[in-house]
Amino acid sequence: MTDARLSIGAFGLAYAAALATLLVLDGVWLGVVARDLYQREMGTLLADSVKLAPAAVFYLFYPLALVFLTMASPPSGWGEAIGRGAVLGLAAYGAYDLTNLSILRGWPLQISLIDWAWGGVLSAAMAAAAYAVTWARSGS
Repeated sequence: MTDARLSIGAFGLAYAAALATLLVLDGVWLGVVARDLYQREMGTLLADSVKLAPAAVFYLFYPLALVFLTMASPPSGWGEAIGRGAVLGLAAYGAYDLTNLSILRGWPLQISLIDWAWGGVLSAAMAAAAYAVTWARSGS
C-alpha cells in the first residue's frame, strides 16, 4: 500500500473540476429540470429569492469537502472514485433531507426522496470530474 496523496496543485485542480461540475449540473437541475417540481411541491416553503451568502458557503465548501474525503488517497479506479462520491452525496443530502422530513411541518416526502437521490448522482459526477483531472491522469 502506498502513501500517495494529492499535491496542493492537484488538489486545487480537483477542487476546480468538482466545483465546475457542481455549478453546471446543479444549475441545470435547479434552474431547468426540477424548477417546477420544487415550486409545486414546496410552495410557500420557498423564499422569494435565493439568499446568496448561505448558497455561496455551500457551493464553495461542499466541493472542498468532497475532494478531501474522496480523492485525498488514490481510488483504485473509476468505480471506486464514483462510489466514494455517491456515498458522500447520499450521506450529506440524506442528512439534510431526512432531517427536514423529520422536523419540518409540510416538508414533502417526494422532495426528500428526489433530492436525496440527486445528491448521490451529483456527488458521484463531482468525484468523477475530480478523479479525471487527478488520479486518472497520473495513472494511479
